[in-house]
Amino acid sequence: MCCDTRFWGGILILCLIATGVEAADRAILTTTDFSSGSIAVVDLETFVATENVLNIHSDAGVQFYNGRVYVINRLGQDNILVLNPEDLSKPERQFSVGNGTNPQAIAFVSDSKAYVTRYESTHLLMVNPSTGDSLGSVDLSGFADSDGIPEMSQMAIWQEQLYVLCQRLDRNNGFAPTDRSEVAVVDVNTDALKDMNANEAGVQGIVLALKNPTDAFQVQGKFYLSCVGSFTEFEDGGIEVLNLAENTSEGVVVGGTELGGNPGALAVGANQKGYAVVSDATFANTVRPFDASAKTVSAGLSGISGGFVPDLGILNGRLYVADQGSFTDPASAGFRVYDTQTDLLVAGPIATGLPPSDIAFITETQDQPTTTIPSDPVEAADFSGDGTVDFNDFLFFAQNFGKSSDDSDFNARIDITQDGKVDFADFLAFAQQFGKQVGG
Repeated sequence: MCCDTRFWGGILILCLIATGVEAADRAILTTTDFSSGSIAVVDLETFVATENVLNIHSDAGVQFYNGRVYVINRLGQDNILVLNPEDLSKPERQFSVGNGTNPQAIAFVSDSKAYVTRYESTHLLMVNPSTGDSLGSVDLSGFADSDGIPEMSQMAIWQEQLYVLCQRLDRNNGFAPTDRSEVAVVDVNTDALKDMNANEAGVQGIVLALKNPTDAFQVQGKFYLSCVGSFTEFEDGGIEVLNLAENTSEGVVVGGTELGGNPGALAVGANQKGYAVVSDATFANTVRPFDASAKTVSAGLSGISGGFVPDLGILNGRLYVADQGSFTDPASAGFRVYDTQTDLLVAGPIATGLPPSDIAFITETQDQPTTTIPSDPVEAADFSGDGTVDFNDFLFFAQNFGKSSDDSDFNARIDITQDGKVDFADFLAFAQQFGKQVGG
């Protein structure tokens, strides 16, 4: 029965109808006026916002992983709140990451293991996100400049390797860039640092072409970095791309001159079209589309306030903008939504109580598995990694059926045939392994 295409085709149709992958997605936002902070939630179908859901730190980030929301309370509170999307007003747990360490981001290996970057520390923290218990740390002091701190910030995980951005800024000179910024690479199985240059003594990272990466955005095996360079100059920064499969930098795709200022928040789709917040010499912010493949930059989006834009997000063909409004027009603050095909405003500004700051998406689909394709055909169809090709794996497949590499949420792990799209050929390959066990 596993290869009866009529049977499986009927099951696929029923499951595609049942999964409703586009329904009930929400954006969860941290909001702040820099003296107080809160959580707001926006329904991405109706664009209705629920304000002031939970009071949080005035400097906080937010991430979503495997059915839970993680609020990163930065310097001054130095902890992480864990929230259930069913009731965001009551934290399930809170755990400290070390007093005065200033957490920046959390990267998840599994429900029981994650890494936390700490801007004021030399050590990358490892935690069990389900309990908050510490699992130890990874010493990144070897990536520090002369002031002794590496300034670790954003992270990416790809093919069992963790990539940690180390800005290497000189605290004794106004946080000016030093000779280089690097990316430390950690094996997530052993928690050991990996040497990226055997020709030099010690453990080396990936040396960036640009300096001072302040934001980053991962699309499969590409890690897009928004690099400011010097804060007082406006031509030495730009967008750089790391090829995570090869552990190398592909260089600068657009520079500060082309962007027209210092890049900030960043979001990129699977088709290499991205958006960068650009701050000019007057500190006015614009959001400019760019094409990483063609290395071109387009005019800024219309409808942006001109004030501070701290974050961007991309999901299902739409760009989401956290716009804090301008000093001359505070009412221009809000959450803005753009169509990524036309770059036209779809909705907004949507009031979020306090001005929006950081964006994460709560989706009703299952979290997507990793993108490495195993060579064993049974293991390749075991998307959930539980050792059996079963209905859980089928749900993963149904949620991704019909998507291609042009879609921002395309997951190459489901593309068994590796032809850039999840179609009936992949379905047949999956059906042939259904019910089998890895190694059986």
